[in-house]
Amino acid sequence: MNRDTIISRSVPLILLAGALLLLVLVLSSLHFANLTSRNAQEALDAARLNGRVMRLFTLIQDAETSQRGYLLTGQEEFLKTFRRSENLIPLHFRSLLPDFQSIAVSSVTVERLDALIKTKLDELIETVKLKRSGQAEAALAVVITERGKQAMEEIRQIMVRIDAITNNVGFVRLSALTDATRLLLISITGGAILLVVLVGGAVALILWHSRQLKKASAALELQNETLEQKVRERTRYLERANRELQSYAYIVGHDLRAPLVNIMGFTAELERASGRFASYLLANPLPDHPAAKAAREAVQEDVPEALRFIRSSMKRMDDLINEILKLARAGNRTLQAEPLNLAALIDDVVATLKHRLDGNNTVVTISPDLPGVVSDRLALQQIFANLLDNAIKYADPSRRAVIEVFGKVVGEDVTVTVRDNGRGIASQDNERIFELFRRSGRQDKPGEGIGLAHVRALVRRLGGEVGVRSTLGQGTSFDVTLAADLNRAKNWGEQW
Repeated sequence: MNRDTIISRSVPLILLAGALLLLVLVLSSLHFANLTSRNAQEALDAARLNGRVMRLFTLIQDAETSQRGYLLTGQEEFLKTFRRSENLIPLHFRSLLPDFQSIAVSSVTVERLDALIKTKLDELIETVKLKRSGQAEAALAVVITERGKQAMEEIRQIMVRIDAITNNVGFVRLSALTDATRLLLISITGGAILLVVLVGGAVALILWHSRQLKKASAALELQNETLEQKVRERTRYLERANRELQSYAYIVGHDLRAPLVNIMGFTAELERASGRFASYLLANPLPDHPAAKAAREAVQEDVPEALRFIRSSMKRMDDLINEILKLARAGNRTLQAEPLNLAALIDDVVATLKHRLDGNNTVVTISPDLPGVVSDRLALQQIFANLLDNAIKYADPSRRAVIEVFGKVVGEDVTVTVRDNGRGIASQDNERIFELFRRSGRQDKPGEGIGLAHVRALVRRLGGEVGVRSTLGQGTSFDVTLAADLNRAKNWGEQW
């Protein structure tokens, strides 16, 4: 086993051990931190409860002091503090009940404290009422019974016990907090030391290995420079071949048109000559002879039929040449990126097809939520005009034609779907239909087999791709994926 193999195996193992150690360290830290937080919170709660209990006792003392002041002086000013304390004491006591349960104060003690507070308040309220009604001696008689004093003394004793309980809880939680903090520091320190050791070892191995990699990288860069040169040369060759192919298509289309025009001219001459000959035969009938009959049939039937076939073939040839020239011009045209509303653009395309749509009773639905794009208007018009034209052309006569156009944003691209309920495409033809001069299914509709090839070429120029999903006899969906912003697309340029 060589050194590179040892390093390649050791570094992942060291990193794995470090990751596991870090995980254990994090989990233990979380545990001790949670324990520390809980103990600190409980100690704080105990201290707060102690303060609130003392506040309750202070409110009772304030009520007693105010009552005595009023009994001795008869001044109404003492009653303000008394009334406030009288209202706050029951509320404050009820708010303490959940906290009493949390520190394990017995229910007997709580119930006794409640009874004592009510007794004390009753005694205070009774004496104040007697004093206000002018029965000062009766009020003093109630005080002399020492019923309130005994209740107050027992309340003080209960408060002292609760104070002891809360202080004990606080002491225990603070001790636990100290222990948890110490263990947290120990775990962090120990884990950090082990991590430093592991990371140091891994770094040493990585540094040594990186030096070896630099040597290999230098050799690889030398090879890459040669490879990049080859790639650049290959790219230039492909670009030149693409331009030559477009020029060739344009030249072929242009040169084919010249002999076609000549054929059309000579065909017209033949048609005129045939017409004159036919007129001559009508004016000068030939004798009833087999040869004469054959000549009449040739002039009146065979020659006109042959000329019709020639004209039909020339028309098809002319259409093919026009399509080839259009394809060549589209490939050479400079793209102009501009913000476009796809819904409005496709609606304009549909308007140009209105006559055909009305004639076929076709319904076109365009989603108003089609996303906007920054792209070439003319290219998009040609793409969707071809797709909509195909959907109309290959509608199923057994049902009303329905065409739907909708889309969505996919990352930095936009996908627009043109779906119809036409006669569909066989699965084996899904890719062939995008080939030049290739068509699918029954050849009962006019066409040259260039439209979808043109669509694919335009879509690719716009930084996208076009695909088809179809079920024979049910309908077809064309999915056109385009760069949402042609300016940011990676694979487009001034010329395709």
